[in-house]
Amino acid sequence: MPRHLHPSRKTFSRFASRQPFQFGLPNVGPALGQKSDESPVYFTRTNSLLRQQVLGSAKGVTIKSDGFRFQVLPRNKWSETNFSKSSILFLIPDDALGDCVGMTLFLRAFRLRYPDAKLGVLNSAAASDIFALIPDLVIFQLFISARDLAQFDQVIDLSEMEGWKDIATMPVNPEESLCEAFDIALAPLPARKVLVRSEMQIGIVPMASSPLRTLPTDLVRDLTSYLQTQNARITIVLNAYQGVMKAYKAALGQFETNNIRIIDGFKTIGDLVQFMSQQDYMVVADSGPAHITKLFQTPGLGIYSSASAQVLQGRHQNLRNWQSRFIGPHCQAPCGLAKVRATTDGRIGCMGSLNLASGELSQLPQKSDPALAIAMVTSAPVPCVAELSQDMQEIRNFLAEDFLAN
Repeated sequence: MPRHLHPSRKTFSRFASRQPFQFGLPNVGPALGQKSDESPVYFTRTNSLLRQQVLGSAKGVTIKSDGFRFQVLPRNKWSETNFSKSSILFLIPDDALGDCVGMTLFLRAFRLRYPDAKLGVLNSAAASDIFALIPDLVIFQLFISARDLAQFDQVIDLSEMEGWKDIATMPVNPEESLCEAFDIALAPLPARKVLVRSEMQIGIVPMASSPLRTLPTDLVRDLTSYLQTQNARITIVLNAYQGVMKAYKAALGQFETNNIRIIDGFKTIGDLVQFMSQQDYMVVADSGPAHITKLFQTPGLGIYSSASAQVLQGRHQNLRNWQSRFIGPHCQAPCGLAKVRATTDGRIGCMGSLNLASGELSQLPQKSDPALAIAMVTSAPVPCVAELSQDMQEIRNFLAEDFLAN
């Protein structure tokens, strides 16, 4: 092993196949599907969908090893290395949309700094459509062949970025952290501009992957009612992939007007990205779509509860941000939790909902509780989310400033 390289943090499966094969995730655009190329061996993450649900029982497939690690450029060499005219494969730590938007923005800046470099990403999975916004980026959503791997001079494991180990419970800003780690300048941003026009397109995305960050339904109805008075065409986008969607939709109720529609979600992330690129204004919870607005600098309102708007939006000013102002005996917003936690005896919640200090919430939940999840996004939100309902009139007035100023 060269002295300046070391093993990647995550393990990969090495497998061979005697038969041609192709694979692609159902929520990724079909153009990004992958197929075999007659290489002697292929590599996929040991915890990937491909390895866990397909390869073990696929005819003609032989698993060579489940403990393979790529030899990667160490973190302390990132800023010291000149990548001009190099070919670099970036290992993507996970496919959370917000994190992958940050990595996409970093890759934009990297491309500006090294315009002649060849760039690829491995393990982009469900976020592959996000990375596809970068021209000439080679995307390996689930696996890479030995033949393709040989085309890259360097492999870089982005999970070595500071803070990544704790990202599930303490959000970080991948764009700024990675640009700092590689000592490259951030890509320039245009000034924020809200263009108010007749029948402007407004998207509202109120659901997040965690009940700590999903917007109260009464707040969504109130803001929608205000936007309706602006002669806007409004689309409320839910998330059909989340088990609480139907309950949330029922609690939200219907709107008896033709210029408001509610859709259950999009089949692919690419469809969501295309929709958001067409909107004039967005109202979003702390979720992947809030970060997607950065890619197009779409103006709008971001409403944050447990996570810090300042940290997650970073330098991007396209969204005006409202931060929950909850203060309780055991916590105050933003506490930094990205997901609910569990006590040692299995109770699930957060410091505010369980009336416990953060030290007593030691782990992520090991099993799901569908009834509790539904209650948290409908009738019993956690305190920092409930506070948003208490401040509903102020949030509406804050939103209105964008429209009254035009």
